[in-house]
Amino acid sequence: MSQTTQLLPREFATRAIARVLLVDDEPHILAVGKAVLEARGFEATAVRTGEEALELVRAGVERGPRFTVAILDLTMPGGASGFEVLEWLRACDPRLPVIACSGYFQEDVKDLCQAIGFTDVLAKPFNLENLCLAVRRAMLSEADAISFQTGAAS
Repeated sequence: MSQTTQLLPREFATRAIARVLLVDDEPHILAVGKAVLEARGFEATAVRTGEEALELVRAGVERGPRFTVAILDLTMPGGASGFEVLEWLRACDPRLPVIACSGYFQEDVKDLCQAIGFTDVLAKPFNLENLCLAVRRAMLSEADAISFQTGAAS
């Protein structure tokens, strides 16, 4: 069993196919990210703008199925920043784990991202293992949150 599969409890992994939303203005990042995720068994959707991402997340919340995780580029010239898009996505689906992705990470930026609500950070260029591990960690954080809410409600 690889490190990647060990991170996700079998019970959670077998419930449904994880739907991952990848948001980046760079077509090659979208193509590679989508291919890598699909090769690992995820259902991946790739879009170039925050506005497109918001529409897809909203549709998933209203009509289903919801996205399991979103990976969001922080720097998208000509459109909303990743920080703005995070706010939109949180307003639409507060349970959606969102991973910050950028080629410009420094330690203080990683801390800031996590402080404002990103579930994880993924530095570009990413490799197959780093991408899949970040998605699985985000899925675990959602599973933990759901488990905590369910336990608190009992």
